[in-house]
Formats: sequence, structure tokens, C-alpha cells
Amino acid sequence: MYRKLFTIGLAFLITLFAMTMADVANAQDKITGPWLWMIAPTAANEGGANSTDIDSLAEASGGDVTEDDVAANGANEGDAVGDLAWTRGEITDTGGNNINDLVNEIGLGEGDVNDHSSYALIILDAPEAQDGVPAKVGSDDSVKVWFNGEVVHTNAVNRGAGDFQDDFTVDLVAGKNVLLVKVSERGGGWSMFAGVGGTWDIYPGYDAVSVEPAGKLFTTWGSLKTR
Repeated sequence: MYRKLFTIGLAFLITLFAMTMADVANAQDKITGPWLWMIAPTAANEGGANSTDIDSLAEASGGDVTEDDVAANGANEGDAVGDLAWTRGEITDTGGNNINDLVNEIGLGEGDVNDHSSYALIILDAPEAQDGVPAKVGSDDSVKVWFNGEVVHTNAVNRGAGDFQDDFTVDLVAGKNVLLVKVSERGGGWSMFAGVGGTWDIYPGYDAVSVEPAGKLFTTWGSLKTR
């Protein structure tokens, strides 16, 4: 009997360990998208760390669009923020200038863009609630992350980045989870890397209040959409 109980207990611990390691491994995978993108200028020579807590969306739109609103409710492709519109694009998972390269590719900017903040929006669709899920980001320069409307990570720093640098955790809810990543650029390279563990799929839209599609299939990230 004791041997049987030991075997059952050991099997449970192995399963739990495997699930935990899967979540950690999934957070290592960089989400390439497609994300929904916006950029907004900062004050001259005030990009990077000094703009981390400045709402550049509100400044660019005259208060019509705010970081908190997008972080909680998402946005729609084509919606305007000042003179620009939210634009879909996939970011590479390598390189120290991948935001700047993407901004040029999708038409939000030209050449070497400095003193701007980028906003990357994506919705993760989870089959069930998952607490304490590991997440990672890397950024050039500063970074601020919202998850379901709440700030979950901030690093007001001027630095380069070619990979993950910061660790934190998020709580996934069943259904839509809004992830917004802001990277404020001062000068030089401009890059972003983001990953979230757990089991979820990328929702096809970016509006958190739209109707869920029927017949979804969920997968553990890392086997679906990574580079």
C-alpha cells in the first residue's frame, strides 16, 4: 500500500514539475505577433527612461486615446492616434533594432527614429485561469508592461537589448488577456522582446470587448507561433 501511495505521489510531483517547467520554457519564447503597433513622439531628448511614465498616446491624440484605455480595452486596426493609425505587424525575435526596422516596414516611421515611444498590443486567449505565469521582456530603451489593464512591470532605464532581460509574472484569466508593451526610445537602437508562459492562443483581433469566436483550439505556446 505504501509503495502504491509513494508511486502515486511521485507521479503527481513529476507531472507538476513538468507543467511548471513547461510554463517557464514557454516564457522563453518570444511573441512575434502579429501585434498591433503605434508610435508617439516624446519631448526632444526625453525619450527612454524619462518618458516611461509619460502618456505619449494622450499627448499625441490630444487626450482622445490614453495608455490606460488601450491597456484595458485594446484597440482596432486603423484607429487614429494623432496623425498615425494603429497598424498590424510581426516583429523579429532577434536584433537590437527590431522595433525601428518594423516601424519602417509598416509605414509608421522612416529612417532612424529617436525620441519616440512604441506601443505593441496583443490579446492572448486562454482556456482557463492561470495564476503566477512567468513572463519576460527585453527592451531598448525603457519598458512598461500592462496586463489586463494593470501595470505588471516597469523598468525606467536607458539600455541596449538583443534578448530578454527582465522577469515578472502575470495572472491569465479565462478568455481574453490584453497585453500592452511600451518601449520608450532615446537614441541608437530600438528593440523589444516579450514572452508569456502558460496555455493560450493569439486572439485574431485587438479589441477586448468584441465577441469570442466559437470552436477555439488552445495550445501551449512554444509549439504554435515562435521563431
